[in-house]
Amino acid sequence: MPENLINPIGVWVDHAKAHFINYKKGTATLIETLDSPYDRFKREPGEVNDSTWFTTNPEHASNNEFKKNNTAQNELNEYFKILESKLRPYNEILLFGPSTAKDQLFNRLVEVKSFKDKKIKVKKCDKMTDNQLLAFVREFYNNDA
Repeated sequence: MPENLINPIGVWVDHAKAHFINYKKGTATLIETLDSPYDRFKREPGEVNDSTWFTTNPEHASNNEFKKNNTAQNELNEYFKILESKLRPYNEILLFGPSTAKDQLFNRLVEVKSFKDKKIKVKKCDKMTDNQLLAFVREFYNNDA
């Protein structure tokens, strides 16, 4: 993506991917799709259930559960860092999507000093086709102006 942009941008985001939609002079353009390194349901080949080695009782949690959670949090953190770096040049940002990822990203961005003076909006929406994404961003910024 070009570096010195001040145009508004819309980002459809969930935990699996993010679509970056640039808005300029009444036109919305899909500029990039970023796949997330976060994999919510990861299983290692040959992996069995999460019971502990000492018992087959499924009520006992295993150390494996802690490791999986830690790995998932690190992957999600990495994903949000990538999104943060790509959004840095924009002054107006629209975050939208079906999952809680948009809210998590918003909470992260408002804590970052370089995003303090930027206009960030969050909207809930369902999964959309590429044309619906473009129309959503175009309609949002046309009504916002």
